[in-house]
Amino acid sequence: MNPRPRGKMILADGTRYDGLLTGAAARTGWGGPVWGEVVFNTSMTGYQEVITDPSYAGQIVVMTYPQIGNYGVTVDDNEKPATAARALVVRDLQEFFSPGPGRSALEPFMVEQGLAGLTGVDTRAVTRHIRDKGAIIAAIGGENMRDEDLLALARSKKLDRGERLVAGVSGTLNALHAGDERRAAVIDLGVKKSIVDNVRRLGVTTRVFDAGFKAAEILEGGFDFVVVSNGPGDPADIPEVVEQVNQLIGRTPMLGICLGHQLIARALGAETYKLKFGHHGANQPVIDHRTNQVFITSQNHNFAVSDDIADHAGVTITYTNAADGTLEGFIDEHRKVECVQFHPEASPGPHDCHFIFDRFYQKAKEWNHAQA
Repeated sequence: MNPRPRGKMILADGTRYDGLLTGAAARTGWGGPVWGEVVFNTSMTGYQEVITDPSYAGQIVVMTYPQIGNYGVTVDDNEKPATAARALVVRDLQEFFSPGPGRSALEPFMVEQGLAGLTGVDTRAVTRHIRDKGAIIAAIGGENMRDEDLLALARSKKLDRGERLVAGVSGTLNALHAGDERRAAVIDLGVKKSIVDNVRRLGVTTRVFDAGFKAAEILEGGFDFVVVSNGPGDPADIPEVVEQVNQLIGRTPMLGICLGHQLIARALGAETYKLKFGHHGANQPVIDHRTNQVFITSQNHNFAVSDDIADHAGVTITYTNAADGTLEGFIDEHRKVECVQFHPEASPGPHDCHFIFDRFYQKAKEWNHAQA
């Protein structure tokens, strides 16, 4: 293999990290530089699910675990057909991987997807910097690019609005999946395939709607419950989706996951805010206040719901983060909504919370029976 060209990442505060260009960035004719918001992910595995998770749209993902790519990639592990992240930054991108049916190396996959990368980076130093200073925009370029030009690029950019990010990742999984006579609607704001798979696992006929959905269409469709999915960006940037969600509240059971959790909270009148560096990884502990159990969860979000949601009549906080105390879930029995900030489907991560889909399904049947 030819030596990789040298590259660098310049943060908007002037901090520089050196490495070697990889993926699409290492190919002749690369149209770089690339820029994005830098976030770190603490997962040891699941890198393919991470870079194809639509919630990472517009972001440069830094993996804290040093060796990335050691088991290759396979199409079955894609959460969406295309990568969503702007770039992948790692300590050691593995050229060799454990073989298996349908598996190939990570770097050719990155090239195929047009995903830029930087390897040989002190990713733990980057992580400490982001942890201390907060999430920040950066630019990645080659050795021939001047530091001052990359710095100017990073400083000139602003985060994409949520509406633009969601529009860019919604709609690629639109489909009707056959099941029994019960019917579920999934609102795709950048939904992961694993969420759709877990809904289908319940045996229900599942229809996926894109972000331009109308509440009236769902209500007229006679769906037994609705899942409002994960997705990228600031929930405050998509008020039109909040308005449609608001029209569904109390009229059909709803499960909100990640961005969906935040949007339902805003529809109920709660506030959302940006975390200093977000939660990104498959090892986030949450406390279930109904059982005092602690679950290890997979998370990927930069925004959170304010605790003031507990001031709204009927709302009960169900989960909080054991590390920083942020709100991780709530339920409103009267309005027939249950929400979690974490990803019960995992992918990547532990399967501790798969039961949430089954439990919500039973709860939805109870709510619908009581209304009948």
